[in-house]
Amino acid sequence: MSQYIFDHKSEEQEFHRLQMVEAANDATTIALLEETEIQPGWHCLELGTGAGSILRWLGHRIGPSGLVVGVDKNTRYLQDTSAPPFQVYQGTFLDVALPHTFDLIHGRYVLIHNHSDMDILQKMFSLLKPGGWAVFEEPDFTSAKLQSDEVESAQARVNEAICQMFLNAGLNPGYALHLPSKLEHTGFHIVRAQSIMHLCPGQSAMAKVMSESARVLQQEYCGTGLCSTADIQEYVRLAQDSTHWTIYHSTTSVIVRKPPLF
Repeated sequence: MSQYIFDHKSEEQEFHRLQMVEAANDATTIALLEETEIQPGWHCLELGTGAGSILRWLGHRIGPSGLVVGVDKNTRYLQDTSAPPFQVYQGTFLDVALPHTFDLIHGRYVLIHNHSDMDILQKMFSLLKPGGWAVFEEPDFTSAKLQSDEVESAQARVNEAICQMFLNAGLNPGYALHLPSKLEHTGFHIVRAQSIMHLCPGQSAMAKVMSESARVLQQEYCGTGLCSTADIQEYVRLAQDSTHWTIYHSTTSVIVRKPPLF
């Protein structure tokens, strides 16, 4: 796996940011998971547990007869997941040996951070039962450039810096645009794909996520040479202005199944 861009931030900062990510995205994620007709007793895998909200939701849905396995490089933010039906593994997904196969696998905003994304997809494919379901959600930060009327603004410069930060790390800021084809190449059958454009006002849940990310990654953004500290401050100010609407990014979600054996 690649170096996660938030690895070296304070524990308190990262926990707060992860909770914001959950607040902004969980409703959409849960609606997608509901489409799999998840049943009590299922075995589920959550890749990238974050602060644990989706892990706990899965545990509630599958009940005591099921199993929910969570894997993350950092599991210190998890609460109420130390007893069945939960099993939590701390480590790099490709290095963790999992003794189970799964009816449902979910990952949100994980693959974009990894150079070994195809290896991760291949391992998830091998862990999924024939006929099993998987739900993947990934962002496209290049979408923020669509507001061309703001090309000279501080916000546009920060958007450019976000994309360049990923490029400098050898990663693709528009990863979501390639997600469906990567899943098909792995062998998954695509059931449905959707993209949601996060056109949001300041003070919205997504604006708060992006504002917090700008604060904690200010050094990384400015280090690209494409934006300044003053630009970051203006970006944060606009994210707090409920009258200001902007495109922060888009998220592509893909529901897939592993073909049955027959």
